[in-house]
Amino acid sequence: MEYYEDFPEGFVYEYQVQGLAAEEIVAFAEKYDPQRFHLSEEEARKTHFGGLVASGFQTQLHCFVSLCRDVLVDAHAVGAPGIDNLKWLRPWYPGETLDAVATLVEKRLSSKRNDRGYLRFKLTAAANGAPTLEMEWWVIMMTRAGAD
Repeated sequence: MEYYEDFPEGFVYEYQVQGLAAEEIVAFAEKYDPQRFHLSEEEARKTHFGGLVASGFQTQLHCFVSLCRDVLVDAHAVGAPGIDNLKWLRPWYPGETLDAVATLVEKRLSSKRNDRGYLRFKLTAAANGAPTLEMEWWVIMMTRAGAD
């Protein structure tokens, strides 16, 4: 298990997010974001998107899950106070692979509790070289002394 001290500023995690099938986009939209450009290829063609696109929330979740599984699950992360910045820069179309990069851009110890620190990550994702998603958030991470 990794602690606050194990993550140097500038830490980078690069990965790919596999493309979604149209059926996956529609199933998510039916449950969480029922807008016509997420639900129907025919209806989506009538919009400025020109075809079916994933929900921005679905894009965000798929970009986050790999970071969570591969980095945060094996660390003493104890939550996050929220997302400071989230931008959907371009739609994610069915079948497109996303190239994602999560970078630790800042870290600081808590001013109120000596058992934890804060790590600010910036995640960017692009499809075919075109920026698709950008987000920044803080992760609360236990220090070695705090986890004992």
